[in-house]
Amino acid sequence: MRSVRISLVGVVVLALSSLAIAFAPLGQSSGATVDVNIQNSAFVPQNLTVPLGTTVRWTNRDSLAHTVTSTAGVFDSGNMSRGATFTHTFNALGEFSYICAIHPAMTGKVTVAVGIALIHSLKDNAVYPPLVEIKKGQAVQLFNTATDGVHPGVIISSDEEGKNPVFGVKPFNVDVGKVTVVEFTPDREGTFFVTHRPHGHNIVGKIVVKN
Repeated sequence: MRSVRISLVGVVVLALSSLAIAFAPLGQSSGATVDVNIQNSAFVPQNLTVPLGTTVRWTNRDSLAHTVTSTAGVFDSGNMSRGATFTHTFNALGEFSYICAIHPAMTGKVTVAVGIALIHSLKDNAVYPPLVEIKKGQAVQLFNTATDGVHPGVIISSDEEGKNPVFGVKPFNVDVGKVTVVEFTPDREGTFFVTHRPHGHNIVGKIVVKN
């Protein structure tokens, strides 16, 4: 039994290492810098989801002056001429809407989410970690990969059978060597399940949402 346990830990560690490598090119790690362009009187991308600790850098590519102004007073770039940049580091979870104060029709939003890596194993009929605790209203990014085989039709549900999907998450596939990112914001407390039942597999992980 001891040797099996050590082997399993090794598999999980290797899978997590693969996830870390996969995330790096995407800039999906704390302390990364993500760019937003201001062009054609728009923020591109308009909506951005990043991990805690990410710095967002706005660059004005327009000939017109613009601002990056938080609607909640969290940050304000002041007037930015062509080629000017503005950065802000997001050290709090949540949604941060902003506008151009000169052109209020220009809107954008940065969502700062907690990132959780899930490892799916057909061989072990399990999801690692088996239990995840998050807060109600907290944006979440689930980074999914598999140690073996394809996991089609994974779902987050209020029941272990996966018959009652929650949080607006549609069924998604998890593949070996690939990362499937699922984003959602839990709107209620309770115990929910990351479940995969096809092909006779009984794979269930728990997500506990607290206030």
